[in-house]
Amino acid sequence: MKTAILGGTFDPIHQGHLALARAAKTQFSLDRVFFVPALIPPHKAGRRDITPAPYRYRMAELAVQAEPGFEISDVEFSRPEISYTVDTLQAFKQQFPEDHFFLILGEDSLAEMSQWKEPGRIKKMADLLVAKRPGAAAVLPAGARWIEMSECPISSSAIREQIRNGEKITLEILPARVEEYIHTKKLYRAHKTA
Repeated sequence: MKTAILGGTFDPIHQGHLALARAAKTQFSLDRVFFVPALIPPHKAGRRDITPAPYRYRMAELAVQAEPGFEISDVEFSRPEISYTVDTLQAFKQQFPEDHFFLILGEDSLAEMSQWKEPGRIKKMADLLVAKRPGAAAVLPAGARWIEMSECPISSSAIREQIRNGEKITLEILPARVEEYIHTKKLYRAHKTA
C-alpha cells in the first residue's frame, strides 16, 4: 500500500493543506494520506501561542472526515516530547511494515531539512513529495519529486489574524466544519484586557 504522511501544526488546518494532500494523492496514486498533527513542533517548542493539541487534532479530524483516503493519526501525541519526523516515520513503519511511505512537505521545509533530526534516515524511510513555495529555492534530493499544483496563498497565521480581527472566513479558506468548530470553541479570538 502507498501511504503518505503530511505532518504539521495545523493551527488551524485549512483548504491549502487539503489541496496539497489531494494533489499528491492523485499525482502519485497514493492509497491513503495520514494527517499527523504535531504535539510539540520542533521549530515552535517553547512558544505559548500554539493552540492546545486536542483542539488542533479535532480540527484536522473534522477536515478529513469527508475525504476518501484521508486519515488522521495521533501517533505524535503518544510521545510527550518534541515531535520529530524521523520518530513518526519509524512508528508508521512499525505499524505498517509492508507499506511504501511518502512524506509530503513544502519546499521551505525541504530547504531546512538538513537541520532536522536524522534527515538521511528520513530519506531512506520515505520518498519525498515536495510542493513549491513562494520565495523558497530548494534543490530536490535524489528520489524526491515535485507535487504539481498551483501555489496556495493560504496560511494558518493569516487565518488566525483574520479571526482575531473579526474578519469573515470563507469556505475557500477553511472547511465549513472547521470554521464552525473554531466559532463554537471561540478559538483565535482576541483577548480583551481590562
